[in-house]
Amino acid sequence: MKIKNLLSSYFSKNLLNSLLYCTLISSSFIFLIDAIELSRRISKSNDSNIFLALKLATLKLPGMIFEILPFVVLFASLSSFFILAKRSELVVARASGISIWRLLAPGVSLIMVIGFFIILILQPLIATSTYKFKENEARFLRGQPSLVTLSENGLWLKDSNLKNNSYRIINSLGLEKQASNLEKVIFFNHAAGGKLISRYDAKSASLIKNFWELNNVWVYEFNKKPEYKARITIKTNLTPNQIQENFAPPETISLWNLPKFIKIAEQAGFNASRHKTKFHSILAFPFFLSSMLIIAAPFSVRFIRSEKTNSLILSGLLCGLFLYTFANVASAFGSSGSISPLLSAWSPPIIAILLGVSALIYIEEG
Repeated sequence: MKIKNLLSSYFSKNLLNSLLYCTLISSSFIFLIDAIELSRRISKSNDSNIFLALKLATLKLPGMIFEILPFVVLFASLSSFFILAKRSELVVARASGISIWRLLAPGVSLIMVIGFFIILILQPLIATSTYKFKENEARFLRGQPSLVTLSENGLWLKDSNLKNNSYRIINSLGLEKQASNLEKVIFFNHAAGGKLISRYDAKSASLIKNFWELNNVWVYEFNKKPEYKARITIKTNLTPNQIQENFAPPETISLWNLPKFIKIAEQAGFNASRHKTKFHSILAFPFFLSSMLIIAAPFSVRFIRSEKTNSLILSGLLCGLFLYTFANVASAFGSSGSISPLLSAWSPPIIAILLGVSALIYIEEG
């Protein structure tokens, strides 16, 4: 029993080392590519600023690592098993009567612990970093401030006039799914210096061809009596697509805040399918990571019995790529509302685990 526990600890240590190396190499590569690409984009929209590019690349890096971590686990698993097979340690372990299930158990446990640590502790920090990146990207690269904020007090928009630097803050208690019609709307109109100059309280507002059309409006201005108007039109640069695109992306919200945000979004009239899918994807994340290890195992076992190691590694990578692609396609269907968010998030890891276990049973017991 002590020998088996020692072997389990040894294999887990090897997997952890491979995981750290693969994560470090992937992170360095992604950071370098992002820094170069962001520098190119900054040079087009502004003066070249290497420090801004490095700042944006740093803010973007945690979210990118979170996205590619399943592939990192796949690479780490294949490389770890390959090193053990190359040193004949897998052969010795198998010859001593240790089953592949016994070898996999500590690795799966390690990956599950890492997965839960990431989603419970690190994911809120990753969401904050991603939010900061998108906010700075919109401001410095697209010349567009953050437009949409959602709270229990309703929807808040910022509509800026780039010609004279004036802006208006818009508050609404209701929103149509197409993001073009608002209900119970308040327009706070500000001058360039930020001074509040007027306020419009409207029963409804429609966004039509670069104009806000306000209906049943009470106009409040300083040193003037309130005035009622049946209809007011205000020129704007906003479009319904801009509002939808800038509506808080699910990757910028922490796991702990997503359920409350989904509830508020649905009450405000937004389609929260993307956020529901993201919520279930985060919950399924540890199992998805484990499925990558289990998918790699059948190919790794054959390292012992085959000289075509390169072909086996390539086959394992292709299977992992197929699983990753399938997960992204399922997530896209879930985000669009075509299938249930629960099904889109949980079906890839469950299918992968079942296929991996079936392949191991076939190889070992067949």
